[in-house]
Amino acid sequence: MDAKKLKKGIGKAWSQYSFIIVMFIVMIVYAIAISANGNSFKWSHIAAILGSQNTCIVGTMALGMALVIITGQIDLSIGSSLVLTTSATIVAFNMTNSIAVMILTALIVGGLCGLINGLLVGLAKMPPFIVTLGTMLIYRSLTLSVVRTMDSAITGSNSSQFAMLRTNSKYNFLRMQFGTGKLQIGGFSIPYITFVFLLMVVLFVIISKKTKYGKSVYAVGSNEKSAHLSGINTTFVKVSVFVITGLLVGVASFLQACKIGNITPASSGQSYEMYAIAAVVLGGISMSGGRGKLLGVLFGALSYTTINFIIVSIPSLSVDIQDTFQGLVLIIVILIQTAGPVIKESIQTAKRRRLAQAEE
Repeated sequence: MDAKKLKKGIGKAWSQYSFIIVMFIVMIVYAIAISANGNSFKWSHIAAILGSQNTCIVGTMALGMALVIITGQIDLSIGSSLVLTTSATIVAFNMTNSIAVMILTALIVGGLCGLINGLLVGLAKMPPFIVTLGTMLIYRSLTLSVVRTMDSAITGSNSSQFAMLRTNSKYNFLRMQFGTGKLQIGGFSIPYITFVFLLMVVLFVIISKKTKYGKSVYAVGSNEKSAHLSGINTTFVKVSVFVITGLLVGVASFLQACKIGNITPASSGQSYEMYAIAAVVLGGISMSGGRGKLLGVLFGALSYTTINFIIVSIPSLSVDIQDTFQGLVLIIVILIQTAGPVIKESIQTAKRRRLAQAEE
């Protein structure tokens, strides 16, 4: 009996918190890979993961992607939204030298991008895959056309990218102190932008678990018709998750501007939507909607960043083949996620048949 309880407890823990176990396994593999290259695994390696673009910038957007996926939808436009929003954010900084205006611009432009997606999906009832595929092309194309026509005094660079003006008095604070700076705690250092990402994680974990809105998001993803019959405004929920995603893209855009200092519309943000989906899936959130914990996005983002670091640390691995391994990881995780319940159901069905045969 004790063995059965233990087995049941382990199974329950795995089903609810597998993302933590996965992260630790990936971290151990990374430590082994570092050691295999003749180096020792140090805190600096962990700090690099914590402050990476894939962790903080993509991870912040992945929180919004998680809400969209929980409602049974998808958003393929976040990479292009990031490009458009960061460009507007940098232009706002170059023109005003104001941090407040910069943040406000990021949130407004990001929110508008999300609102367009949400209205087309929620009110016009268009398929989210098609809508966000279209806006993915539109947002990046618009940014490319604008950067080629704007004065370099506003873009801060040549006709191919937007860059923060180094001559602005707030530049050093945003780039050197905040964007690439680190907080020293004892003998450890943690990038400042990591705290912004962690703040977003805490905020949205609370929203998802402790608010009526959070429960509505899960209800819509589990069964939209039942949610509607129970009095939930399903259209509002479906529109709102895209708006929230847009606002989080705004936060990520501010972090992008501060950490990198520029954005290249033609190449920046490429495949970020796939990286965000990977972080969501590694975080244990079901692609079919209605299930998963937003806390998992934190561990999913850390796991995916670490996987990237492992791939890069293999000297014999060509740069051209690295995306293949990233794609394989995503496919394998989704396969486990979808095959697990099927296998479990098959085992339970077989048990019920055996019991029925024994009773006969």
